[in-house]
Amino acid sequence: MDEDLAAIYAIGEGDETSFLDLTRKYREPVFRLAYRYVGNHSDAAWLVEEAFTKVYLNAAKFKPRSSVKSWLYTIVANGCRDFLRREKRYRSMSSLADEPGEREDRRRSVAVSDGIPNPAESAVENERFDAMQAAIQSLPEKLQFPFIFCVLESHSHDDAAEVLSTSRKTVESRIYRARKLLQAMLVKTELF
Repeated sequence: MDEDLAAIYAIGEGDETSFLDLTRKYREPVFRLAYRYVGNHSDAAWLVEEAFTKVYLNAAKFKPRSSVKSWLYTIVANGCRDFLRREKRYRSMSSLADEPGEREDRRRSVAVSDGIPNPAESAVENERFDAMQAAIQSLPEKLQFPFIFCVLESHSHDDAAEVLSTSRKTVESRIYRARKLLQAMLVKTELF
């Protein structure tokens, strides 16, 4: 029996050690997926906690139609999509002045060879990162998950097809379309 499946059965029976082991095993990759999806650390951390809470509460009901890993990624992806829909609705109702800035949460710095950050290079890299993040988040939902999951997180097309309950060919097509849209969007920014 698959060790993840054994852990889910144990969690369903109330074994907290199995839950902690499963959490340790998947916390980082699930967090990376959520972070790339929503664009900031605090929201991604909250979404990961929600996902693991759902796993814990629903472990006894798990039916092994797919792998535990796919089930977990499906929970996270659905949580991210729901979160972004709520955020979009909230942002359309509030003014830009009311939005808290978390720009520094997404920042990266570029160091020159002596280890001291070059402000000009850092600024350009930060602009590129922000433009890329904004472009990824503006992709249609159907294209966003396969792109993040396969291209940015290096999961297989087969895994994405399982999570999305679709075919490998559909995943490949969506990734191709996402790349084309991103290319068109990023060329317009003149940063790439």
